[in-house]
Amino acid sequence: MLRALACLAWLGGAAAAPPLQQEKETAAAVLRLTNAERARAGVPLLEPNPNLARAAQLHADAIARLRRLEHDLPGTPYPKLKDRLKAVGYEWDRAAENISFGYTTAAAAVAGWMRSAGHRKNLLDKAYRETGVGFSRDSAGKPYYVQVFARPE
Repeated sequence: MLRALACLAWLGGAAAAPPLQQEKETAAAVLRLTNAERARAGVPLLEPNPNLARAAQLHADAIARLRRLEHDLPGTPYPKLKDRLKAVGYEWDRAAENISFGYTTAAAAVAGWMRSAGHRKNLLDKAYRETGVGFSRDSAGKPYYVQVFARPE
């Protein structure tokens, strides 16, 4: 999968929501924007799945902590997507993951994925039925986004 290009602009100065609240709001916005793109493309909407959200959050936290935008993180407790899915107890037939960093809003992250052929393919793939979103910030405040797409067994 291709990596999303980072938006270099950072909007500072505004009061931020508490981290957990911001994670929830950002995840909800990514899901809403993803389903808007799917609706425009005539693709069935994705259902949120709490296990997929936990898997996405595991990876968002890891890539933010390590400041490494990679799908596989050797040496971590859950190095691959399949490890994260197993850790949260999600039985899957098909799964994929989009990651990005640096985008200041959920809308910018989804727009970035839509401009990338590999990410766009995941986002609009009609085989996927469920999704989960993770959002985290590194120690410098840079945002990291993870969206997991899956079809359950």
